[in-house]
Amino acid sequence: MMAARSTPQNECEAALYREFEHTGDTGIELAAPTRGELFRRAAIAMGSMLVGRETVSAKQERELTVEADTDPDLMHDLLAELLNLFVVESFIWRDAIVKEDGRTLRITLRGEQFDSERHDFRGEIKAVTYHQLSVEQAADGWHARIIFDI
Repeated sequence: MMAARSTPQNECEAALYREFEHTGDTGIELAAPTRGELFRRAAIAMGSMLVGRETVSAKQERELTVEADTDPDLMHDLLAELLNLFVVESFIWRDAIVKEDGRTLRITLRGEQFDSERHDFRGEIKAVTYHQLSVEQAADGWHARIIFDI
């Protein structure tokens, strides 16, 4: 089921994140003006790594709530929940809305059920790792680095 990983297909998607190779894994680096936007972009980036966004319609909505003590834990737990949503329920998203409430994120995903006949499956992600995981605020906004086990 594992396909070769491809890069983002369009400029809008490419602007959301930068993908990099990491010894048997793959990772992304993101930047955003706000904390909530950073989490939103991470969710969209991971979805785009699984399935080409241009093939996904926003037919359904799913909501998730994630809570953690630190921003790196919040990022890990959010992406792990999203990966679980794709693997277990076959739901793939093209867009997301994130609402922050302290240490809690509420995310609304817009997408549909995965259909191998219509969707461009880009490759399997086995897990979100803690290896080199970072979520930081800097003078120019928020930055994250995430590595996925593929």
